[in-house]
Amino acid sequence: MRLFLFIALLLFVACKGGSTGENPLANLDKAPEAAMEEFLCLDSIEAFGVTDFAVVDSVLWLLSQRPGSEDLLVRYGLNDDSYTSIIKRGRGPGEMITTTNLDNNGHIVVADCNTNMMVSVVQDVVSQQQLPSGRLVTCITDGDRVISTGIYPEGRYRLVNLKSGQVGFFGEYPQGDRKIESELLPTAYINSSLAMKPDCSRFVCVNSNCGIIEINAIEGDSIAAIARIAYHYPDIAPTTAGKMHVAAIRKSNVNGFFGVTCSDEYIYTIYSGKTYNEAGLGLESCDYLVTFDWSGNYIEAFHVSQALSAIRFDNSQGLLYGLAHTPSRSLIYRLDLNR
Repeated sequence: MRLFLFIALLLFVACKGGSTGENPLANLDKAPEAAMEEFLCLDSIEAFGVTDFAVVDSVLWLLSQRPGSEDLLVRYGLNDDSYTSIIKRGRGPGEMITTTNLDNNGHIVVADCNTNMMVSVVQDVVSQQQLPSGRLVTCITDGDRVISTGIYPEGRYRLVNLKSGQVGFFGEYPQGDRKIESELLPTAYINSSLAMKPDCSRFVCVNSNCGIIEINAIEGDSIAAIARIAYHYPDIAPTTAGKMHVAAIRKSNVNGFFGVTCSDEYIYTIYSGKTYNEAGLGLESCDYLVTFDWSGNYIEAFHVSQALSAIRFDNSQGLLYGLAHTPSRSLIYRLDLNR
């Protein structure tokens, strides 16, 4: 897991799934097979330890969040095989160590979780922006506003207006039937992933510790809840880490969504459904791709022949890609859900 530790106008909140209706995630064994075509072997370009990626036109962006690679963010030209290091791993100027996942909504963005420095790459021009201090985990931006999750006791989401400097916190952390202490809630949902609708009107949040999907509207400098679909909540136990009182995920916890990406029409997620007791560290490998619409309605699910650890939709070409690691090599696949 990437980081174990490290009020808004509510239009309409829809809560469904779980015990209140049929749970489509309980019947994934019946899902049809997704067509997967090998797109690129990362070992062939000597890109090792890749944890996240993005495909934009003819450029492949590769992020290595785990130690072992000198390059943290790389730009690879698919047409000319150019390999350019954008961010090095380290603590020096312009370097990073612990980062968010990539945000590729019209530009490539990654932020350092310790220094709260955000780096944007627009038309190969690299710029830096200092975000307010706080325990940042993941972030997305439309260029003017930055939405993030983190260990925020003030609310589920933080919105920062880069022009005005205004900062606001919005939304509540999900509570299931088994109530979680308020102090523990931010750490119970620390492993979140965000994706913004290409028109920047909405965003979606999923979490690897549970089967919860949250869809929100972006309205000026406010965030308004649209839908929350709760298929299963995190199973946690209170513990301490240093001076902090935190939520530890039990080994019996059913893990959920390890990645999310989107188009104007659909939200694409990869789902684990495994427990640590069943799969060990292999619980991060997701055998299913599950699709929703922007109202939170379940659309369909597919089984993938090679377990995926990250997915990306390339809006410039309308194509879906997945990252897979096997014992012998790492690959990026192109997925066809129409066959």
